[in-house]
Amino acid sequence: MSKKNRPMRQDVPAAPVQREAAAPRKGLLKEPLARCFFYLFPILLFLSITVLTRKGSVCVAAVCLLFTIGREPLRRLRDSFTPLAAAVILYTGVCLFSGLWSHFGAYAGNESSKQIMALALFLLVLARFPKARLRRLFQAVSAVLSAVSLLCIDGASLKLLTRGFIWVMNRLGTGYLAEEMGYESGIRITGIYNNPNIAAGMIAFGLLVSLFLYRTARSERARGLYAVSLGIQALAFFLSFSMGAMAAFAMTCLVYVLASGKEERLGLFLLMLECVIVTVLCSFAATPFLGTSGAGSAVPVLLAPVCGLLIWALDRFAGTRILSLLESRTKAVAAVIAGLVVLLVVYLVLAFRLTGPVTLSAGESLSRAVDPAPGSYTVTAEGTEAGVQIYCQNEAQLMMHTNTVLYEGPLSGAAFTVPEDSKIVWFVLSGEGVLERVTLSDGTALPLGYKLLPSFAANRLQGLWANQNFIQRLVFFRDGITLWKQSPIYGWGAGGVEGQITAVQQFYYQSKYVHNHFIQMLDEAGIIGFVTFLALLAAAVWGLIRQRKQGGPLLPMLAACLTMMTAHSLTEVVWSARMYLGIVYVLLGAMAVWTAREDGRRAVGWASAGVGWGLVVVFSILQICSFAAAAQHLKVATMPSLPDDLLERLERMDALEVYDDTEYKANLMLNSLQVGDLNTAGRCVRELLAKKEYIACYNAAGYYYLPLKNVDGFFAALKTGILQEASDTMSWNTLFYMFRQAHLQLEPEHMADYTRNIVEMGDFLDSFNQGRMEVIVLEPENQAFLDEARALYRDGVTGQEAYDAMAEYLALE
Repeated sequence: MSKKNRPMRQDVPAAPVQREAAAPRKGLLKEPLARCFFYLFPILLFLSITVLTRKGSVCVAAVCLLFTIGREPLRRLRDSFTPLAAAVILYTGVCLFSGLWSHFGAYAGNESSKQIMALALFLLVLARFPKARLRRLFQAVSAVLSAVSLLCIDGASLKLLTRGFIWVMNRLGTGYLAEEMGYESGIRITGIYNNPNIAAGMIAFGLLVSLFLYRTARSERARGLYAVSLGIQALAFFLSFSMGAMAAFAMTCLVYVLASGKEERLGLFLLMLECVIVTVLCSFAATPFLGTSGAGSAVPVLLAPVCGLLIWALDRFAGTRILSLLESRTKAVAAVIAGLVVLLVVYLVLAFRLTGPVTLSAGESLSRAVDPAPGSYTVTAEGTEAGVQIYCQNEAQLMMHTNTVLYEGPLSGAAFTVPEDSKIVWFVLSGEGVLERVTLSDGTALPLGYKLLPSFAANRLQGLWANQNFIQRLVFFRDGITLWKQSPIYGWGAGGVEGQITAVQQFYYQSKYVHNHFIQMLDEAGIIGFVTFLALLAAAVWGLIRQRKQGGPLLPMLAACLTMMTAHSLTEVVWSARMYLGIVYVLLGAMAVWTAREDGRRAVGWASAGVGWGLVVVFSILQICSFAAAAQHLKVATMPSLPDDLLERLERMDALEVYDDTEYKANLMLNSLQVGDLNTAGRCVRELLAKKEYIACYNAAGYYYLPLKNVDGFFAALKTGILQEASDTMSWNTLFYMFRQAHLQLEPEHMADYTRNIVEMGDFLDSFNQGRMEVIVLEPENQAFLDEARALYRDGVTGQEAYDAMAEYLALE
């Protein structure tokens, strides 16, 4: 068929309403910054999601404010007021203010800086991107996320691009490490952020935007460029193999297809199918070269743009013709879709069932999972001689990421017994050569090599029915709800989860977030924050619904982005990640601009813009004050000062720092006590204790109550602090080590109170341990010290006799 007679693709809209008209240039050129803004914006966006520091975020906010200056940007900012804009500003304002009532300033300052940057980007989009320029915005998003995607792939293979990236970022104050950008052996790439879940969530937005740009391209050349972006992002997304992101993206694609017009759905569906086919094939080719060095390590990087070109070629020479054959044939379309669904199901079934031999490599291990019934088993192996560690996990062990080893030694002839409460049994295989077959004595075959799945996907999908990461997320949710119940109205403030989660855990784990943003908002800002987050999502939905009559390809794309934002936030920390938040707020800004009505109220628009930028400016100033306090503290630490001058400086630092002032306040308390200023010292200790935070209370106990020989105050402060870190064994042992050291600063007359408080703290620990999944165990010397104190208290030994007995015991220790 000649080019002249080739049928036009139905998925390329022809109606003017479906394309953004060229932006009027008059007025724009009069603004000094307008000429360079659209070239600088992608750089600004890239830096906002890669320079991951508090200072970097404040700098981005300052640049955004600079670009908002001008008559036209301010007018657009005023006219872009929508319920969505108001909801974004309200939600962000609550997040920012929650940092002020948080007891965990070290965490709150960092969390607040993310919101400052994100809100500044949102307001910049409102000011600089009218509806006619939204396509330029999406081009910038696609380009930036393509660059991030390519860096993620390169970091797991060639490491050529990432070396340059790290060099630049380190000079901007961000500490990226090459060893953290790599390949989780046999599992997935970890990306430049060393978090494949967050990277995949971001790249998903790039895929959605690139699909939109590809389908609405004005020329075949532009379509080819967008296809390259699409391929790079698709390969990085698949190699990241984040199951949470993939599940959310599957739901997102469904919404994208359903929200498209009837004439568009089939073309969009076919394009998505083409992307999947090509990406899976390219992943097969890329996988063997991930985590390698030498010339072969360049293969994954080179395959990324090739993946896009193959998508373009498949769509250009096959997809268009298939679409032409199926248009206006409803029954044929239904039959094709049904057939594709059946083929997909058959493929998935076969992919999990068709297994065969596997090649083991020296120095590496291979994990495979089965679920045998409780009982005793022996193992028969064919092929190379291999070693194995066999372990099982019950429900509690899945939560705690622990296990019970059942056998370790040669694979052939292995014997083990599966306990009654086992949920999954793992075989960790090691050796060199081809392992043909592994069979349990009941006939169960251990799956080895998967013929229809890339090796990293097969490894990642092991034990899917008892996935410990998913089960631990349920633990996060449970503990998050428990934490919220302790402060239901306004929560614990920004950073409250990171600071307070150890107070409610059944076993100790470290996590800044609860992996569900709805619960996260309940914990950090209570019902107030939860409602504002719901209002943001509801406003976005309402704005898109109001635009449904306008139609066009932009509506389903934005609806898909909103779906991804919401669905992925149910199982991941994405809304708390600085880099992800920047992209989300840019897309929310695009939604606000596109859904704005020209008949908006000017006064309300000005007020909204003023509140938004007011929040950015005020909280940026608070961040700058924090930086100034840190600089002064460094100067004080390196330069000697007179006592009065030192106290004045410490007072100034304490006043400047509204977030993490614990260290300044503790220093002021100690130095005031040393010069006899008991009023200032007493004020500081009260403010430290009011935080109810472990370090603050530890400082109050050690540097105020203990020098004053206030035994009851000393122990009361430490008991208040340990409640915040109650699940941390190390914190308990540090406490008892401090009890032992305290003896050196006390007198015989304090021994009755001293031993009594030690015994009460031991009883408190015993009570806390009741019913816990993980018992807090003191180190042997601390447990022996507690036993000694209990013996003295039980025998009624006090005064000089108790002092001498404890001194003798500590000396012998």
